[in-house]
Formats: sequence, C-alpha cells, structure tokens
Amino acid sequence: MPVYDRDSVPEHVGRGTLDPELAAWLPTGPVLGADESVAEARRSHHVLGEFPLPAIGSVEHLVLDGPHGSLPVRVHTPSEPAGSPCGALVYIHGGGFTVGTLDEFELPMRILAETAGVKTYAVDYRRAPEFKFPTQIDENEHVVRWLFDHAGEQGVDPAKIALGGDSAGGNMTCVVALRLRDEHGPRLALQVPLFPEAAFPADTLAASENRSGLYLESNGIFQMVRNLVKNTDDVRQPYVTPLNAESHADLPPAILVTNGFDPLRDVGHAYARKLAAAGNELTYVHHPDLTHGFPQFSHVSAACRTATEDLGRMIGQHIS
Repeated sequence: MPVYDRDSVPEHVGRGTLDPELAAWLPTGPVLGADESVAEARRSHHVLGEFPLPAIGSVEHLVLDGPHGSLPVRVHTPSEPAGSPCGALVYIHGGGFTVGTLDEFELPMRILAETAGVKTYAVDYRRAPEFKFPTQIDENEHVVRWLFDHAGEQGVDPAKIALGGDSAGGNMTCVVALRLRDEHGPRLALQVPLFPEAAFPADTLAASENRSGLYLESNGIFQMVRNLVKNTDDVRQPYVTPLNAESHADLPPAILVTNGFDPLRDVGHAYARKLAAAGNELTYVHHPDLTHGFPQFSHVSAACRTATEDLGRMIGQHIS
C-alpha cells in the first residue's frame, strides 16, 4: 500500500494485480451505474447490508432538524474510545448520489470507529434524483455545523472533528470543506475524501481501462450526474466539481485514498496533487490492487478489510 505525503505524491498512479478475492466476488455482487432503473439499483445494493456485523460499543439513531426537513444520523461509539472527549468523523456515504443506505455502510462505519477509536456520524442525506443539488451539500454541511455546536453534549472534542466520505460522498467531503473555508465556518481537523469524484472522469485513462466489471461502471457516471443536477446548473462550478475551485489553499489536513481498478482513480489523484500544490497537509494512499467501494467489500476480501482498518488507524492518528 503506497503512502505519500505532500512532497512525494507521484505524477501518475496506476493498476497492479486485482485482489483475487475481489475478482472472484465482483461478478456476483451489485453494480454501481448499471443499465437499470434507480429502483432496481437501490434494491440490488441491499445485499451490502445483509451479513453478520462486528461488535461495536454502541449505536445511536439521531434525527436532526435539517435544512430540508428531518435528517437521520447514525452514531457509532467504539468499545474503547481513544479519548474523553473523543474525536469524531462525520461520514457521507457514496452511491452516485442516487443509491446507498446507512445499513449498506454499517460494516465500514463499525470498522472505522473501532480502529480509529472515534465516534462516527453517518448521514442519511436525501438522494437524487428525487432531490437535486445542492440539497445533499446543505444537509451534510448542516450535520458538521450541528456537531461543532453540540460537541460538548455529544462527548466530542470540537478540535478533533473530521469529515469523510467515499465516491459521491468523497465529492461532497471536498465540497463541504471548500464551503466551510469560503464561509469562514468551523475548522475541520481533517478531511477524508475516499476515491472522490473530484471531477467528471470521462476522458481519463482510469475511466477507460476500468470502464466495466469492477463495481463502478464508467458510463454509469453520466446518469449519476444527470440525476444530481438540473439543466440550469453549471456543473463546472467548484461546489459540483471541486477540482475546479479557484484555490485549494487553507483547507483542512487530508487523507485521500485512490484505487488502481477504479474509474475515479485519476481525478482523485489530481485532487491530491492540487491539495499538495496548495500547501495543505496531506496523506495520500493508493491501493493499486483494489476497486472503487472497497470498504463495503470488507466481508468478502481480506485485502479490503485490511485497507479499511489501516484507514481507521490513520484517522485515529489525526483525531483521537
């Protein structure tokens, strides 16, 4: 697992050898961006929440008064928090803005909470296409600001609040971090964009060589973006495409992860280089042998489980 700091991010990253357990499982699992209806896509992903789960200290279900109505948040407290008050990770799940439920991300949330020793706050934001941009950004930023305002009663250290997410959630992690900077909002201790859709990847090598059969279908990303935005939206603006921000300076320290067998590899790598060039503290992790979505596949692949546990420990080093 190559790990780089701000001064050592390589000019290019690529593929290694696909993890054999993933290679064996992928043909039987769900597909993100398949040629199917939204309802079918959501049903097919339910299997990612239907297996035994590891122990966790506790799970709490909150409902916040969000900017667009009731906003559910699932809180995981580790069996052995690293501090009192402890650090916290607000988490924005992936799924192309269109699919994904908290049940389907329960496994990675438990792994991250336990290995980092911090509380995780997984947001059940409203999905597209029923709800269009910027509904999702508004809701996730609201949870971050709520946690800063209620850190004391939550047993959380406000100096140790992080924001992370995968795929579309990685996109929104980058966007919320940019918005908080631009609005002079509370300062995150860490941002954790996991294989983020930092820009539309259609013309990248990664989207070409990983276009099908590796969970995320490259051409399916066209429909995901179409689900999210209205015809009048400018998709080049940085709160849709964070790679296009006028400046990437003065952002929180980042742990950014990419994967070799992932259509979003190259745009995530480009965002890491933007963060580094702007002088931000950065830990850049590249998994040449894994696919998009690997934390959710920790029940079928030892390599995915190890990578997710390693990520949790890195998060803990920053905010526990």
